[in-house]
Amino acid sequence: MPKYAELPAFREQNFIMEADGDMLHREARALAIRRIEESARTEADFENVLYWWDKLDANRERKERDHETGRSTVPLEWGADKLYLSDKPSYDMILRRLLLAGDFLDIIFDHPETIHELVVDADLSKILKEQKPHLKNMLYYLFLRDYSTSEYAESIRQSDRNIRGIRETALKKIRKLYGGILTYRQENNLPMTLDEKYFLENGVRKKKGKYMYPN
Repeated sequence: MPKYAELPAFREQNFIMEADGDMLHREARALAIRRIEESARTEADFENVLYWWDKLDANRERKERDHETGRSTVPLEWGADKLYLSDKPSYDMILRRLLLAGDFLDIIFDHPETIHELVVDADLSKILKEQKPHLKNMLYYLFLRDYSTSEYAESIRQSDRNIRGIRETALKKIRKLYGGILTYRQENNLPMTLDEKYFLENGVRKKKGKYMYPN
């Protein structure tokens, strides 16, 4: 059924009248359907209601099909490299899986300048957003792209020692700011995840049982 093709039939049955004045097609259709539903008394009337519901549902389903992005019946993972199906995926593998699933947000924001869009927590996102561009770039490559400090230092022509110093200073500042936010949440009985509670109480667990406290 073409879009709003049911309106002439509604007018013929006086479910849309001249006294209703000018209105948008979708408003006129909604009004007519409501009048059909409210006027139903007999079995035949209710069958008419069902008839129009079925008509409109069929039209809606057709429009949805027209707007769907067609996909093959063959699974997108068919023939995928085994690396993409690994139990311990790299960042690139995770992006690839998201792409196969039709989830493009992380791929769209996969840039140093939009690193703040890759975290769920709004407060942490704000902290990252306010970092200077060179710090965003460093955080992106060290923690998402898994560069070593020496690899990143070489890529921007700085010393490994300098990058390690900048990293620790940046992390200390971020952890202190975030720790303050979590303390506020705790003091005001605001919801916190188990990871957030653990971080506030114990800091970030490092290798060999060491901890990095939030402040």
